[in-house]
Amino acid sequence: MVRLNLMPWREQQRLAALRRLRLMLVGAAVVALSAVLLIDQLARQRARQQAVANNSQQAAIDVLEVQMAEHDRIRQSYDAVRAQAAALADLRVEQGLVTAVFADLERALPEGVRLLRLELQGSRVSVVGVAASGAVVAQLMRELERSAVMGELELKSLKSQPGGDEFLLLARMSAIRP
Repeated sequence: MVRLNLMPWREQQRLAALRRLRLMLVGAAVVALSAVLLIDQLARQRARQQAVANNSQQAAIDVLEVQMAEHDRIRQSYDAVRAQAAALADLRVEQGLVTAVFADLERALPEGVRLLRLELQGSRVSVVGVAASGAVVAQLMRELERSAVMGELELKSLKSQPGGDEFLLLARMSAIRP
């Protein structure tokens, strides 16, 4: 069917409206494309800024890790020196204790007692000797009980021999820490 247009101005209006619609569609597409390109450019710029910020923060983290490693090394050195100082102080204390044990043994040693062997194992003291009689060993133990550094005296054995009574006496040095 052929359409007859009795009013040409209406046809011109319809064609003008159709042209305007096409122009608006093309304009909207251009604006939309421009907006997408602008948003893409802003997103890329933001990603670059974030990468630069990440790199600078990573560099700061690397510097801090180097400082932490140095700090840990210094702390380990300090702990080693502190442990050595504590060990040296313990040795000085034990040195004084050994001297005190010898002094107390010398002070407590009655006539008729001869020491054969003295052993120090940690905080334990083992004394082997020969006494004229069991009474002299008892006197030695009473004197050693008054000692400031020796405690927990224990007579482990007492054997009668031709030259006197051989004894084994155990004690604990009280000032030594386990």
